Amino acid sequence: MTLHGTLYEITNFASFVQTHVMESHQPHPNSVRPLKNGWIRLCPGEETHSESPLLPPCRTDNTGRFELDISQVPDAPVFVVAGGSEKLRENYWYRSASVRPVALEQHAHEIYVARATIPDESGFSQADLAGLLEQTKKQVSDLEQITGTITQSDIALQCVGKGGRASGRLVLDPDQSGDLETILHHSVEDFRLELPGPSWLVGLLVSRDAIETSIRNGLRDLALEIDERLRLRAIALFTDQVQTTDPVLGARLADKATLTLERLRYPLVAGTGGTSGGDRAITGDVCLGFPQTFQDSGQRQQEFP
Repeated sequence: MTLHGTLYEITNFASFVQTHVMESHQPHPNSVRPLKNGWIRLCPGEETHSESPLLPPCRTDNTGRFELDISQVPDAPVFVVAGGSEKLRENYWYRSASVRPVALEQHAHEIYVARATIPDESGFSQADLAGLLEQTKKQVSDLEQITGTITQSDIALQCVGKGGRASGRLVLDPDQSGDLETILHHSVEDFRLELPGPSWLVGLLVSRDAIETSIRNGLRDLALEIDERLRLRAIALFTDQVQTTDPVLGARLADKATLTLERLRYPLVAGTGGTSGGDRAITGDVCLGFPQTFQDSGQRQQEFP
């Protein structure tokens, strides 16, 4: 019982979309090339509540082919990952939807990956952050002011309300779980909450836990909004490469492909006239991978004429 097939890099996205997405043919040979020295692995699905890999990864050969023995994999949801590193959770290019292992061993599978870089000027900017923090202020009870700065590795935050102060760092990383609805994983680090007055009196009047939970929920919503904006900008990078009048191309891609953030960057953005600015943006390298699911990959596609 093996997971086997070929990993390809998409070299002409417009041609690939026309033949493979719009017409459901095999991709034109000139639009893809085998991707050697990639790594294929199986990861447990969200339902298993485990972050450990199921098997050692296998490396693609010079023709992009891979073969992974899955005979000992438990009959529980898994998802397929293709990436550029043997190390777990580094340089993911592709994540599939969760599937039962039995669906993987019936046919040879072809995985296609297109890569692009979100330009610095199109990333999530300091101005974007300021606008979202205004929304966050309205969502969190008794929050009078919240400020944030995009640094070289995170977002540093300061909150003020009712005489109290809170601070922390919103840390973002590429999401490498089986949740295909997100491309970012977030955590709140170094969170500090200072409330006015003696601790015994504060405890009688307000709940520290309730205040912290409210702030953390607001930061979670902030991270989800950043995720959505980067996702939309990433999808636009790919759809802009295709000359088509199809108004639902984005929906077609969302139905057939998965989006994965390979790496995240926090560049300094040049100011007006090309001068070096003092603000950073959040951007990164993204990958669009096909197929979204292996459930139907065994159905024979029409051959390219």
